[in-house]
Amino acid sequence: MATLLTLSYLAHVVAGGLWTGATLYVAYLVFVGERPEPMPTEAVLDHMSRLLWITRWTGVVLPVTGLYQLWLLYPVDRLLSTPDGWYVIAMIALWGTMNTAIEAGAYAVRREVDPIGPGAYMLEGLPATTSTGEHTGAELLGTFRPYLLASAVMAVALLGTAALLAAPG
Repeated sequence: MATLLTLSYLAHVVAGGLWTGATLYVAYLVFVGERPEPMPTEAVLDHMSRLLWITRWTGVVLPVTGLYQLWLLYPVDRLLSTPDGWYVIAMIALWGTMNTAIEAGAYAVRREVDPIGPGAYMLEGLPATTSTGEHTGAELLGTFRPYLLASAVMAVALLGTAALLAAPG
């Protein structure tokens, strides 16, 4: 049982680090990165698509490993009446909100590029290029920017909450 718990910690931390790191990296590119000219549309779609797929894959690993740890380590009384339990609840809320923000932002961009329904979007994600070429990278970033900003803030809050949970005592 201890080996499986250790493996779940490893998978959870690696997935969380990859996801929050990817989110903060894309946010850096969008908000801080200095460039002499606007980012090309294909590059914008590529960065957003990679972030979306990282979000989706870690969106499987994080809940599976997190629920396993929750089941083993946090009976209801510990979850609801201790600071550690509150940190876990906060992390679950931040994870869900951050995941939703990234998906909603990517879907908003997809609807600008190619108006499709949510089912097709969930299967296809973002296209590699705009079919008509009528949208610039700056326009697509403008659509994604508020969602990405919210996600970046939640990524920092999630990492901070994880540090509080990991701190002794």
